Amino acid sequence: MTINEVAKKSGLTASFISQFERGLTKASIASIQKMAQALGINLSQLFDDDDDSTSQDIRPYPIIVRKSSRKKLSYPSPENTVDYLLTELGSKFEVIYSRVDPGGGSGEPYTHDSDEECIIVIRGKMEINIGGNRYILEEGDAITFCSRIPHGWRNIGSEPAELIWVISPPTF
Repeated sequence: MTINEVAKKSGLTASFISQFERGLTKASIASIQKMAQALGINLSQLFDDDDDSTSQDIRPYPIIVRKSSRKKLSYPSPENTVDYLLTELGSKFEVIYSRVDPGGGSGEPYTHDSDEECIIVIRGKMEINIGGNRYILEEGDAITFCSRIPHGWRNIGSEPAELIWVISPPTF
């Protein structure tokens, strides 16, 4: 698929997609999700360097992901990170750790094709917007919701926030 085709399907400009592909610009999660949907893939596949990532086989053995080998995504700056803890294809869920600096967030509301999402605040204070409703979560709080409802989030605290996400089925 060409950049122009991805742009047309995603509603993003070809120039933006080209700059993102070459690492010249950052993108919000919503924009990255639009590109993944246009390509017909999960978000994590945009960052996957494993050629065997299309296997849908259920593995009969446990999967261990060492801290040093986690796949990472930074947005919109290196200080805000997402670590993919468990994101195996064929799994029924994925687990993600994220660190969000004060004021950082998802950008515009977004959706994805998962059924359910859970956010657990390990540290900090987060504003979670789901379907136009605003929820404030602090350390130890958790929220679960349908991932197909437009949602967004941002750190409204004065310290970095740490979150654990559980998403089922895996979409990122």
